[in-house]
Amino acid sequence: MERRTLLGAACAVSLTACASRQRPPLNFVLVHGAWHGAWCWSRITPMLARTGAAVTAVTLPGLAQRRTELSGRIDLDSHIEEAVAAVRRQRDPAVLVGHSYGGFVITGAADRLAREGRLRSLIYLDAFVPGDGERVADYMPPAARETLEANAAAGNFAYPKVSARAFGITDPADAAWVDSQLTDQPAGTYLQPLRLRNASVASPRRSYIACNQPAMAVFDPTKQRLRTDARWTYREMATGHDAMVTQPQALADLLLALA
Repeated sequence: MERRTLLGAACAVSLTACASRQRPPLNFVLVHGAWHGAWCWSRITPMLARTGAAVTAVTLPGLAQRRTELSGRIDLDSHIEEAVAAVRRQRDPAVLVGHSYGGFVITGAADRLAREGRLRSLIYLDAFVPGDGERVADYMPPAARETLEANAAAGNFAYPKVSARAFGITDPADAAWVDSQLTDQPAGTYLQPLRLRNASVASPRRSYIACNQPAMAVFDPTKQRLRTDARWTYREMATGHDAMVTQPQALADLLLALA
């Protein structure tokens, strides 16, 4: 009996090991927020990759090294399609991560990919979690929204970048680096409403990471809503908005745990 039990245990261990070897590796697609680019993930990408994960960091049209593309033709749909294309290029189902404004982008991408089985999970990093018909501009103070709309109507399609310190970056070297990389945001991405067509399709697992030291007030209603929603996994980090810059290892560990 003892020998049979030991053989059974050995077989179970072998099967578990075999299943582990056959399980697809984690596959992250990272979508940045407003004024940023793929560069903002440069500290965290190698940390994820060292675990065997595949990592793709997207630069959205009109930003960072693609800033010369900025025009009135770039809108929210342009950015959603970029994220959709990045996911479709992956061999394995993706963990789609959206930071800040990127929450609009991954929400739209997940909706368009809803029937394709290409997503493992969604992770919102201190991000918007919008509903159908919402615009980023709806979250802006009225005066700022009116200025953005007036400038776009006059043919100025650049929403000026802000300072790195607005994202809770206090280290002088980090702030200087981020300031040197930030570029203007295409105004159309803030002004076009999000359209969701597959709300009835079951969504992949969803997680929210709140960055609370300091917190950005614009995300407070979203955090209050999701903190007690059983459909979401909710976590907090004691750092500022750009956690991939200020606490890359802690964020990498959390992304791996939530994936």
